[in-house]
Amino acid sequence: MYFQCWAVMCCNVPEARVFKASRSNNFYLGMLLLILFLSTMPVLYMIVSLPPSFDCGPFSGKNRMFEVIGETLEHDFPSWMAKILRQLSNPGLVIAVILVMILTIYYLNATAKGQKAANLDLKKKMKQQALENKMRNKKMAAARAGLVVFRAGGGRKEKEKFGNVNLAIVMER
Repeated sequence: MYFQCWAVMCCNVPEARVFKASRSNNFYLGMLLLILFLSTMPVLYMIVSLPPSFDCGPFSGKNRMFEVIGETLEHDFPSWMAKILRQLSNPGLVIAVILVMILTIYYLNATAKGQKAANLDLKKKMKQQALENKMRNKKMAAARAGLVVFRAGGGRKEKEKFGNVNLAIVMER
């Protein structure tokens, strides 16, 4: 009993939720993510598909705006750093990292739900154990006093003798 209590209190702690803006599971975070994507779509569309004007500052003379990033990496950074940053910006790697992050979030969410369910089960077990201990202690006290205990079980009364004295105590469930 004490070991189970210690296990519940110390070892089986669910993950702490970072955002508690609403009680619905991921609706709030999903809405934030949707708004983020919707707000960045026009900017990303302009950067990727529209050619800049001829007198547009650092973008003049370029076919696309994102070509400035490649030139900056080539001319302003050391060559080894440019290679590393070019490899890190590879779409295959970025998509793989995003998928790993999504799977990690899913795993942590599932683990937290599982630990919460296990905590509820262990708390129910502990309450049941406490009730059984209480009943056993009452029976033992009655036995020491030499009393007869009546207990309701299945619609009929069962009689358990704990001595030779014919007194009765009705125990509640």
